[in-house]
Amino acid sequence: MTDFTFDGVDKSTFNSLLEQYPTCVPDKLKSLDEHRFNGLPTVLAERKAEGKVYLSKEEVATLVDWKLSHGTFRPSLKGLVLQNSPEFVLEVTTDGLSASSDDHLEARLKTLCKLKGIGPATASLLLAVNDPEGVPFFSDELFQWAFWKDETAGRWDRKLKYTPKEYRELVARVAELRFRVAGVSAAEIEKVAYVLGKREQDLAIVAEARQSKALDVDVESKPSAKRKVDEVEAVFAAEEKPKSRKVAKAPETQVSSGKENSVSRRSTRSTRK
Repeated sequence: MTDFTFDGVDKSTFNSLLEQYPTCVPDKLKSLDEHRFNGLPTVLAERKAEGKVYLSKEEVATLVDWKLSHGTFRPSLKGLVLQNSPEFVLEVTTDGLSASSDDHLEARLKTLCKLKGIGPATASLLLAVNDPEGVPFFSDELFQWAFWKDETAGRWDRKLKYTPKEYRELVARVAELRFRVAGVSAAEIEKVAYVLGKREQDLAIVAEARQSKALDVDVESKPSAKRKVDEVEAVFAAEEKPKSRKVAKAPETQVSSGKENSVSRRSTRSTRK
């Protein structure tokens, strides 16, 4: 049974799902998708090499168009973003994107949220295009996949709060998957999550099977509590064993001496007789 769960997907299954991503994107949105995943990250990499990273007002607006076409459509969002002046967008994105990778990601998220119409989810998108390898976009599908629960409100229809805390937890989960499955980027993980979400892949059966298998392995590989107690008792018994031998030998010596004395007495008596 193929394991599609976040904690169980292997490299082969991951790559197979990744290859399916283009089929999930409508033709009319392919140009936006190309800009988000390839065009803009390339532009930002060039700017970074020149020593200054930023996004223009038009570039931010285009990313918002991509986000609205990719997820839940919120018509008022684009209007709010357009209320930001070009100068303010340049100032805020420079502060939020030019910071070193050692700076706290949540602080950079907060900086980008100074822009009108930009919340944690959209701010994470600006960070993601600047670092597609390590920084994930706070998408519904990615969060739902990473924190899947076999409950009514814990599957692909799970509602997110879009808080910095949720994003911090998501960043940690993506880092775990990148560590476990070598050679995958945060952007690729996002795409795989999108494929699974659009397919509404049921992870419950696979998740149960994986948990059951993990329990079986755990039982086989780890001694039970009783076995641990027995092992501890065996260790103590082994340590005390030499002492018990000494104690056991003492009576034997006494008995032996008794026998020798008895024989000696009989011998004496027979002589006397």
